[in-house]
Amino acid sequence: MTDKAKIIATRKHPKLQAKLPVWKLIYDAYTGGSNFINEDNLQQQVREETTAYKRRLERADYTNHTQQLIDQFVGYIYTNPVKRVIDPKYSYINDSIYRGKSLQSLMDSVSTNCLKGTVGILIDSPALTVVTEADRISNNIHPYAVVYAPDKINDFDIDDKGELLWITLNNDYIDKSDPTAEPVEVKTVRLWTRSYYRDVKITKDDQGEIKYIAEDEIPHGLGKIPFIFVNCRDAESDYICDSPFEDVVLKSRTIFNYESWANGALGASSFQILVYPYVTQEDAKEIESLFDPTTGSIWDIYVYPYSVGSSSAKPDFIKPDNSIDDHIKMIELLTEQINNKFGLKTDSKGSWESGVAKSIDFSKTEAFLKPLSLQLQETERKIVEYCAMYEQKDITYSIEYASTYEKSDMNNRITQLSTMLAIGSKTLQTKVQMEMINQTFPGMDQSEMDTIRKELEATAGLPDL
Repeated sequence: MTDKAKIIATRKHPKLQAKLPVWKLIYDAYTGGSNFINEDNLQQQVREETTAYKRRLERADYTNHTQQLIDQFVGYIYTNPVKRVIDPKYSYINDSIYRGKSLQSLMDSVSTNCLKGTVGILIDSPALTVVTEADRISNNIHPYAVVYAPDKINDFDIDDKGELLWITLNNDYIDKSDPTAEPVEVKTVRLWTRSYYRDVKITKDDQGEIKYIAEDEIPHGLGKIPFIFVNCRDAESDYICDSPFEDVVLKSRTIFNYESWANGALGASSFQILVYPYVTQEDAKEIESLFDPTTGSIWDIYVYPYSVGSSSAKPDFIKPDNSIDDHIKMIELLTEQINNKFGLKTDSKGSWESGVAKSIDFSKTEAFLKPLSLQLQETERKIVEYCAMYEQKDITYSIEYASTYEKSDMNNRITQLSTMLAIGSKTLQTKVQMEMINQTFPGMDQSEMDTIRKELEATAGLPDL
């Protein structure tokens, strides 16, 4: 079994592996900061000294197109709240399916990350050994969702109908359960088939040799593998994401470099150099003394002494002729290409049009959002269906995502809600304000919403809007 255990633990899907570098770049670009501003993304020019390059890297500023676009699209998706009706007996699906958080919290994360690359959701469950449904509810034992980043999905295979035959998942984790001991890395790969799952532990013996230990098969009795691939786009229907942000992030990195070069050129042209002629070495020493900071002399001017044959030459200020016009034109062109990819436009000033796409261009954006919303809708439905398989009962549910995303719809809704604030009922006013907040901040965490609701309900007089 050792050889088979090694195969299970080490095999990797070739296409997934090939995609990981660009997906990591998208994740880093979305996060920004030091994740993106580093030597991997800022190119050192051919004749640039290492010290000068490192200083330029320290000064580098990153315009985050990736985060802006992804957050904008997720905002469009959830502008209209998802219509969810799930049997109250299984309220955990809606309230605490993911690390004790709601289904909406799970989908906020998944919708964001599926735009970057493939995301996986496994519906797992503790051993359901309780006798009655009341025992299950009272002990809070129920199926739950586990999200897998693309680098945690090792390999898989599907049949002619697109159903999973098997999948291997990286379940490595750091064990910090003992506060008095050093953290321990636990390396595990789990194989899921349609009838069972099996763990393979990866350890080292006293000689440092890697060992692969296969544990017993654990039947799950589902008849299917409760794993869901979520992709914003799957051009080849192979469950591997073809993210439109693969192109965006490469252009964004190019913009990052052009902006850094332009800033460097602008900075260089802002500081003039004093070229100072001298005839004799005594003249050179006098110049050096004149601009020596240790003697309290003039020190904040760059000086370049040079030898001349006569004393008729005069000192002069010079500066490099560094035009940044070409850099700016390229930055504007690349930014326009990024926006046009999704049907978004920029105004003549080169900035976003208040973050809102013109309706005449929005059809292209909507063509991208519709299949994404259908994918997210199908994901939620599968989550409920896999929970039902664990429960061995039918769960009555209805899940429906919006099918249109005209920006004017949200604006009209906000206007409609604003007119209702004039009604004297404080209960209604609170409800209206909460709906306006939900429309404007669709991804807000439930705990934040609860805090805002309490503050509104505690307010004696509501402000005029």
